[in-house]
Amino acid sequence: LKDPCALFRMATAHGYRHLGLPVDPTKCIELLRESADLGFPEAQHRLGACYHTGDMGLVEQNEAEAIKWWEKAAEGGDILAWHNLGCTEYDNGDVVAAMRHLRLSASGGSKRSMGALIGCFENGFLHHADLAETLQVFYRSRDEMRSKERVLCVVQLKTTGEHEENMDL
Repeated sequence: LKDPCALFRMATAHGYRHLGLPVDPTKCIELLRESADLGFPEAQHRLGACYHTGDMGLVEQNEAEAIKWWEKAAEGGDILAWHNLGCTEYDNGDVVAAMRHLRLSASGGSKRSMGALIGCFENGFLHHADLAETLQVFYRSRDEMRSKERVLCVVQLKTTGEHEENMDL
């Protein structure tokens, strides 16, 4: 029996030199695909990101493949996949679809999506009532995620220098 979470962790170890393993992009993509095919949303999201950027040895970018994997990840509840779909739709000119995806992501607590929605509101793409409703759900979601352990994790990341301001914690 294959564990999709373990496969994903091994993929990131091979892709990003974790656990002391050398970088092996081919192995990373192979393990990501295996985990994604087993339905692991985080792997589906990461595989979509690799197709979007052409990272990990994928010779060229493939937006259609990226969107396919992000849609699967979003169906599985991956908040960042909703965000990426929203940004892609916005870039492709479908503002209505972009707002829908970004609002779903922000409702799950994504700071990036909330920031993007505020920008869309300022540019006239989002109604005040829709922004207010999304902000309420966003803050409720963030409140539900708050914990002593989460704060300690952020402190630890900052202490070790691994924390980045763009992290959605």
